[in-house]
Amino acid sequence: MDECPLQVCLAGGTLRDSLVFASACVVPECNAMDLAADDFPARMHLSSRSRVDTYEDPALIESYVTSFKRLAKINRFLKTGWVCGEYKAKWSVGTSLYLLVLAVLLMLSCIGTFRTKPKTKSEPASTTTRSSEDNSSIDHVEEKKDDMEEQDRIQSPEVSRIQETDFWDAWDMSIHLKKLCCQRPETACLDGLKFGSILWVIFGHVIAIQSSTGPGYMNPSKFLPPHGFTTTLGGQLFFSARFAVDTFLCISGYLVVHILKTKLQKQAENGATWWELLCLFFIRVLRILPLYAMCLGFWMFVAPHLGSGPFWYQWQFYMEPCDKYWWTNFLFVNNFLPWGRPTTDSCFYHSWYLALDIQLFLLCGPWLVLLYLRSKTAGRRMTALLWTLSVAVTAFLSYTRKWSVNTLDGGSAVLFDIEGYAKPHVRAQSYLAGMLVAMLPPSTVYYGARTARAAMVTALAAMATMSLITVTGAYSRRACQFQELPSTSDCGSSWSSEATFLYTAFGRAIWSICVATVMRLCLERQGGLVGAMLSWNIWTPLAHLSFGVYLIHPMIIFIWKLGDRQKSTFRVFSYLMDFTSITVVSFVFALLAALVVEFPFCTLMRPLSSRSSRTSRVQEEESPLVVQSIESMTLEYQNSYGTTGVTR
Repeated sequence: MDECPLQVCLAGGTLRDSLVFASACVVPECNAMDLAADDFPARMHLSSRSRVDTYEDPALIESYVTSFKRLAKINRFLKTGWVCGEYKAKWSVGTSLYLLVLAVLLMLSCIGTFRTKPKTKSEPASTTTRSSEDNSSIDHVEEKKDDMEEQDRIQSPEVSRIQETDFWDAWDMSIHLKKLCCQRPETACLDGLKFGSILWVIFGHVIAIQSSTGPGYMNPSKFLPPHGFTTTLGGQLFFSARFAVDTFLCISGYLVVHILKTKLQKQAENGATWWELLCLFFIRVLRILPLYAMCLGFWMFVAPHLGSGPFWYQWQFYMEPCDKYWWTNFLFVNNFLPWGRPTTDSCFYHSWYLALDIQLFLLCGPWLVLLYLRSKTAGRRMTALLWTLSVAVTAFLSYTRKWSVNTLDGGSAVLFDIEGYAKPHVRAQSYLAGMLVAMLPPSTVYYGARTARAAMVTALAAMATMSLITVTGAYSRRACQFQELPSTSDCGSSWSSEATFLYTAFGRAIWSICVATVMRLCLERQGGLVGAMLSWNIWTPLAHLSFGVYLIHPMIIFIWKLGDRQKSTFRVFSYLMDFTSITVVSFVFALLAALVVEFPFCTLMRPLSSRSSRTSRVQEEESPLVVQSIESMTLEYQNSYGTTGVTR
């Protein structure tokens, strides 16, 4: 395309779900409407015949006209149009305002980091962690206070004021870097689970976006069924990456109980007020918003300006939902609105997980924890009952609505994406499984080594089976079109309808049980080699950054791929290099976002949490996908925070 001296026009791709399948070089005077006209191929043919004597190679011109006629026929059949020239996004006021805010944040971070710091009497040489019995205390960023001193500080009127040194400390990137590697041993194994899951999410997103947006693959048959990469054993890891979201939800549910069962002890004894629970909810939301808003703003106002090219126009497809439904992201209902549309039709579409996590916290979190604190047996039974109900609802809808989680099953997969993929009644089973792990009593007698090993091996084997079982025929035929069904067309899964139902209805339930088993064994120090590997210190800083990585990595993929000027060739090695590059770049930008946005705002909001603690003694609680910063900024949350899931 770069060598074409004329204007490049692309056939197809003008619809959200269509790919460019060909291109043509035409004179600049022709536009997309001209090429889409019914009589344009005939006029081109007539013009070429009338001037055939002036061309050096008449046979080449005749071949070009013939090829164009075929393209026009295919284009009319697919009901897609043409795109001509290069697309560049228009500058907007929102872009200028966003860059101004970003410049202010960078300036504050530079001042806070390089200012002349006041001398202190003494600073601890190292950060130590407290036992789980001290979880209700609040530790200052720079010094360790005992419970009595902390209580006096909370009750002091000065807690509502942010001192000048405290303000600039919040923007000190060197402080944040020191806290980034802090790990709490009691939940250290969760760091490995978070990091592994975010890698799996990126693995799925890279290959999904590469193959379905921008120019796409030049050799789709090497990628798609019935003979491509997606039919191999390794290719199943792409489709099963959706289980990474359920792993994050399981961790999130565990952390809700792990933290709130100490924070709500007083409310369980004396009765919690609506105001106290609302404060808990709003503090949680406020912890998410700064980094979430900055990433959403970057997606809407900056990313479309970071490139150009013949495929860059596809940014319009992702900007249109934000123009109409940006407010759904701040209300955390973007997994429901726009109603009746696939997840990818929402604004900043991979952020559906944030909405889901907030909804599950609001529906299940504090209420089940309060019930558990009043009656441990009743709390466990209610949590198990709700888990069973979620599984039953998923099974009922899978049967009646003919859902399919197999991505290439056409209408059945689209229906699941619209009605179930990002909805709380389907995903709740993973969240509740994690809550149940935290509600189980601690082991007073360790299982035998053989029993613990057998449980771990069984759980890992079941997880591997759920991830790879689709190789038996779920993607053995060509991909279905959206209006096709595997049961009526020779496409999609070759599984029977019963097998598809069982996998769709109970696959997530089995996965949640397996993840809960692994978590339970590792948290009880009976995970053996697996638990030791998941607890390595190297995973801790990477796990703390996973919230930012989840929000940022799709933007990097889109900016990279939509800027291409020709189709790419699918090769496993090339894909792995792309995956590695995007992962590294995502973590680098997530680190910058954490130091400039996420950590500073979490520090500045701690006085707000302290004021709410005067009456409720409830400290904010975070989910695995959300707000890793509090782990890095306060000792209390260093090992009880997590990362995200994504996604799509």
